[in-house]
Amino acid sequence: MRPLVGILSSWREPADIPLPLHATAATYVAAVRSFAGAETVLIPGSEDPDQANSLLPRLDGIVLTGGAANIQPHLFGQEEEPESGVRDPGRDATAIALTRAALDGGVPLLGICRGIQEVNVALGGSLHQHLKDVPGRFDHRRPRDKPFEEQIVPRHEISILPGGMLHELAGTTVTRINSLHGQGIDRLGAGLQVEATAPDGTVEAVTFPGALGWMLAVQWHAEVQPGIYPLHASIFRSFGAACAAFLERRQG
Repeated sequence: MRPLVGILSSWREPADIPLPLHATAATYVAAVRSFAGAETVLIPGSEDPDQANSLLPRLDGIVLTGGAANIQPHLFGQEEEPESGVRDPGRDATAIALTRAALDGGVPLLGICRGIQEVNVALGGSLHQHLKDVPGRFDHRRPRDKPFEEQIVPRHEISILPGGMLHELAGTTVTRINSLHGQGIDRLGAGLQVEATAPDGTVEAVTFPGALGWMLAVQWHAEVQPGIYPLHASIFRSFGAACAAFLERRQG
């Protein structure tokens, strides 16, 4: 039996159809199935506080995906800034509840892009709402004026903490990653450890050393082309091994 991984989806209102959608990119599903060796189920966002508790006993792992909506700033003690775009309160509530429950229950947890921000906020951290406006930081948003294939290629280096989880997966202390985010970690959440940073100091990866199970969150899109980028493949394989081990313990 393959482990079952829940992949968090986002609320979308496409311009070309009158029906809103709960959606996520197919790349997450493909990476989990092909490289983590797990089956997948999409989790719709919900403001129902009981959803996380009812879902978690059925899952062997969770992926917090990227998403177009930014986290509501009141959740990390800030006022709304201009030009912050759409919001997804159902996803916010679900991601925060799932993060806390997964860490408490030892369920493997992988956060990607928005996912690292959700983990940070769930643990009491805060975010820069617009990284491009922070002195000393550069613009980490994807270059929309270029073809999509060029938007997702590695754009800058990161420095990886020697001896950490990401170092073990990467086999190096320096690598290059893609960059498609407008927000980033400001104050670090309780219990988190920084695993990698960009040249401008932006946090690019965190772990939770006190977690009962496997946990890693990265600011870049590690689900993109794991067949081409070895680090992406290593992340999903490690996550998949943790999910399989969790399934074995749960069955036992």
